[in-house]
Amino acid sequence: MAVLTFTLSEEGVTAFRDALNCLSKFSEDVSIEARKDSFFLSTMNTSKSAYASFRFATSRFFGRYQYQGTGPFQEKFFCSMYIRGLASLFRSRSGVESRSEGDKQSIIDRCDVAIEDGEGIKSRFIARIIFRNGLTATHRLPFEVSMPVHAKFNKQEALYHWSISSRTLKQLVDHFGPGTEYLDINTDGDHVNFTCFSEKTISDDAVLKKPLHTSIAVETDEFDDIDVEDKLQIVVSIKDVRAITQHAAITGNAIVARYSLPAKPMQISYSGDAISCEFLIMTVGERGGNPEKRTKKVRKGAANKGSNSISKAMPHLEETSRRGSSTPSQTMADIQRKQAASPSMPPPSSSRQPPNPTPRLSAARASASRIGAFDFRPSQRPPPPTLRSESLFVEDEAWEPVRDDDEDADEDARLEWDHSADPVSFPLQIVEIMTRG
Repeated sequence: MAVLTFTLSEEGVTAFRDALNCLSKFSEDVSIEARKDSFFLSTMNTSKSAYASFRFATSRFFGRYQYQGTGPFQEKFFCSMYIRGLASLFRSRSGVESRSEGDKQSIIDRCDVAIEDGEGIKSRFIARIIFRNGLTATHRLPFEVSMPVHAKFNKQEALYHWSISSRTLKQLVDHFGPGTEYLDINTDGDHVNFTCFSEKTISDDAVLKKPLHTSIAVETDEFDDIDVEDKLQIVVSIKDVRAITQHAAITGNAIVARYSLPAKPMQISYSGDAISCEFLIMTVGERGGNPEKRTKKVRKGAANKGSNSISKAMPHLEETSRRGSSTPSQTMADIQRKQAASPSMPPPSSSRQPPNPTPRLSAARASASRIGAFDFRPSQRPPPPTLRSESLFVEDEAWEPVRDDDEDADEDARLEWDHSADPVSFPLQIVEIMTRG
């Protein structure tokens, strides 16, 4: 008897396979829990230091979902399966990786799944994959009826949190080399430091094989929302974080992290239209000297309200600037007409001519350059004082390049403009810079 039946579309097979591949990086087994209105995949590693779960919305994720629980499975059904065997059913047959014309004939049309269990019936997970070329592949996998283990997280005790784009966090994690074990996350003023390191014992003759120690300082502007204790160090497993970010980057959703103090779990979650993902990982670390000091940043939506008010004032600012810039040109035209009418009149003094200012937009340029995508290009500014002790370079204040007056003059020359060519260019440039800000 089929306790549960559901249908996956081509996109559903891809998302289901990505979830199984993510869970396989935590454990070898996966727990399946099905109810009338929900479907769960969860696992916990052998050391019980990491827990991962995926919740699928039955009405939006599955093309068809029907639960028929009887006997002990009246309310819910649960079982455990070998995760690699289950994931192998959906490997690269979803059509996403297919490129050649021959492979396109093997793109699946749908996948019908039935879970059979009961008296006198072998417990089987049956998957029928129907391809668009007319072929049908049927796979049967055994499973064990076992109660799943769930890890609980109390959000009321989570004093600190931050959220960031999943693709930005993945770019950070990709900079950490192989062989590292831990990731230290701490704040220092306007920066959040991500430091990856290892505590493996290495003999003296193999010191050159020691894993790379990498530290990256990220401005708080890269975070959508952040509220954490200053100088609070939270250390987690880099292997778990890497597995989470790889899957989160596929979905493209923002990652939210919640935690309180070291030695208590951290929750990392993200959700989409039909899938909700939650991970709990254990932490270690230490607190700073001033627990009352916080690093905070409001959400971008609140910041956009301020920028919208500035944008509303833009037309008025531009109109006023245009009127102000047109006055000198009109004055010069009147003077020229008077000179033509009365040649004996002496030419106007140089004090009557409008000045040609040389603006300095270095502050505006610096503000605008910090806005945009995440960039890891080296800066000419020295690293923050807190990172100098961890750097691979010798602390030397003389390393900063010295600029002479000629270079400053060249830069100022590039920032000048000609009022005679376009008298309205100055307000337009200011409007453009303020819009970027």
